[in-house]
Amino acid sequence: MRKLYSKKSRQRLNSFLPNRLRRLFLFGALCSGTFFFTQAAEYSRPNVIFILIDDMGFGDLSCTGNTDVETQHIDRLAREGSLFKQFYVASPICSPSRVAFTTGQYPARHLINSFLAGRKRNRERGMRDFLDPAAPAIARAFRTGGYVTAHYGKWHMGGGRDVDDAPQPSAYGFDEHFVNAEGMGPRVDRKIDPKYTWTRTYVDKSIDFIDRNKREPFYLQLWLNDVHDRHVPSDAFLKRHERHADRPFTHRFYAVLD
Repeated sequence: MRKLYSKKSRQRLNSFLPNRLRRLFLFGALCSGTFFFTQAAEYSRPNVIFILIDDMGFGDLSCTGNTDVETQHIDRLAREGSLFKQFYVASPICSPSRVAFTTGQYPARHLINSFLAGRKRNRERGMRDFLDPAAPAIARAFRTGGYVTAHYGKWHMGGGRDVDDAPQPSAYGFDEHFVNAEGMGPRVDRKIDPKYTWTRTYVDKSIDFIDRNKREPFYLQLWLNDVHDRHVPSDAFLKRHERHADRPFTHRFYAVLD
């Protein structure tokens, strides 16, 4: 922290941030790609699992007021960890929000200000086809600090449609990766694998990665396609929410959210 901020700035920060928030602030500095583990030897290295749910709104969780569905596992994370109710996001849209998470920078800086599509539509909106692999990347920072890294799930920072020259996630610091159709490298087969099986596939691969790396620090990204449409729940989960059958969209959405 001393290398990042002047003495005056540190004093101001310490004056209004309690100890717990100061630690969170330091983690935010790490996420921005600026901390880079320069003092890693002085601290223990906890494992980090970053779970990202696609298109889920703040009010969709039962812990934030939704009485129509129980999100008990996420509720437990909120109960035993921290639930943020005041925050800002760099973008409410898929690709630029992922670019912000990855780089710690505004996505417009990387000319990705909406969802990545085919080349023609990207050009029409003044966008690149994929995130520059030379950009700061959180996985690369973790790997520099001695972590083993993996990404399983939705990528959407380049690749898919007619963009076939985008880098694979390994170019951004991942030792292992498995993505959806909007990414390059090993990925789900949309023609064979029903969408409701994708989350289980990503989770199974994540658990296997954790089991294989118990003795060394790891950084794991588990980025799910759900609850983004198309909503393709299994029959079992549709039956659990039959009381919403008169509202087809809500019925399928809650079955996927559950």
